Amino acid sequence: MKTFTICLAILILFPFVWLLLTSLKTVDEYYTSPAPLFPSDPQWSRFWTVLVDLEFYTPMLNSILIAACSVVISLTMNSFIGYGMARFKFKGKNIVFILILVTMFLPAQVTSIPKFLLYYKLGWLDTYLPIIIPMFFGSSTGILYISQFIRTVPKEMDEAAMVDGCGHLRIWSQIVIPQIVPALVLSGINAFLSSWKSSMGPLIYLRSPDLYTVPLALLYFQSPESNSNLMLMTGVLISMIPTLIVFIIGQVIMDKGATTADLK
Repeated sequence: MKTFTICLAILILFPFVWLLLTSLKTVDEYYTSPAPLFPSDPQWSRFWTVLVDLEFYTPMLNSILIAACSVVISLTMNSFIGYGMARFKFKGKNIVFILILVTMFLPAQVTSIPKFLLYYKLGWLDTYLPIIIPMFFGSSTGILYISQFIRTVPKEMDEAAMVDGCGHLRIWSQIVIPQIVPALVLSGINAFLSSWKSSMGPLIYLRSPDLYTVPLALLYFQSPESNSNLMLMTGVLISMIPTLIVFIIGQVIMDKGATTADLK
């Protein structure tokens, strides 16, 4: 079993190692057939060229800003709406639940034209508003996942808090939220990745190069003027750093939560 796990890890990591080694090759080595696996003169300066000289740091910062907003807003709204779906009883609740399920199967391309016309009338084109504002309505996947997780929190805790004079807002923020940290971590990672890799929204709404996100910048590296797949590979490697950091932070939080739960 251990040998199988090691072999599986090697298979998973090999594409990333190959990408790193290829990005460090010289142009001659890259176009040599067959190309050598290891670069004879690693071009570490290419990372500086892409990040600083080609100003790849601008789309990186733009994507980090949008992804951070996505995580904060999505977690807040999904947990808030999920709390209402899990704890409140109201007329038409099942219909609302079904509508949320239906939106999960609705392709984004179907609503792209109506949304574009709406944002055009509002004067939001070439801004981040069409990308950030819809986050305040939550995501169907996040709402359903968090609401189901909230159902596992005993209602007796809510009732005890109400006896002490707490309202639903305080119960949600101080009692329910600390109990669903694993769900929030997973939802936060999904929200970050969805925002980080999203290219459709930025491609439709953004026009100014200063507002480009990472996917649009990588499309620029693919254009004939950029001269090279080596630059593209280097940009891809740089763009992977924030996602790795998010995964590590999420893993630390999950481990800490598990340790705390064991101690309790």
